[in-house]
Amino acid sequence: MSDRPSSAMRSKQEPHSRGDAYLIVDDHALIREGIVRVFTDFRPSARLFEACDLRAAVQILQGEYGPSIDTVLLDLNLPDSRGLETLQRIKAMAPNVMVGVVSGTDDDQLAMQCLQQGAAAFVPKHGDLDQFVQGISAMASGGIYFPRDLLWQVTGRLPAADPQAAPGQPTVRLTQRQSEVLRLVLKGFSNQVISDELGISPDTVKLHVSGLLRAYKVSSRVHLILACANPDAGA
Repeated sequence: MSDRPSSAMRSKQEPHSRGDAYLIVDDHALIREGIVRVFTDFRPSARLFEACDLRAAVQILQGEYGPSIDTVLLDLNLPDSRGLETLQRIKAMAPNVMVGVVSGTDDDQLAMQCLQQGAAAFVPKHGDLDQFVQGISAMASGGIYFPRDLLWQVTGRLPAADPQAAPGQPTVRLTQRQSEVLRLVLKGFSNQVISDELGISPDTVKLHVSGLLRAYKVSSRVHLILACANPDAGA
């Protein structure tokens, strides 16, 4: 476990400034190393912190560098904490930090439970290597990630064929551009990636995302995905 960023990953930001800092919490050193390698490719300027159990993670979040960390990549099953309780404890102590679950299982029910508990990603760490890299790189790029087939299997729903009919809530009508933005949000893309994909400015993307949140009466992208997957879920 390291409570300081490695020299290769250290940025020029002050320790107490928030942004581009990630905490990797996993008791398997090889998994942590794999995540670091993905970050090296997709966000080499990021500051990375590592913890092998919940106690060490809490120490880092409450320590000198804690305020700079805006994303936690979390294994649910640690030596001193198991299951959803691990996610709940991290969210309770750091409610404004984005948490992505790096799971030892691809269990559909667990994925939905993590989403409902406020996780911004669910990345199975065993199985499809491409999926693992895709999920970690999405988090490294400031996006969110849930395997789409996993999400739709849990809810028993598929995206609507009508591009202007909002998935999961057919009574919500969207403009063509809102529909395009929504499809990319559901893929976990960040505003910058959506901007590049659609050829519009990041500020315009932000306005469309805000409009989608209002249309679905939710307060975050995570809740937007949940609302699209399950019309009975609210903010």
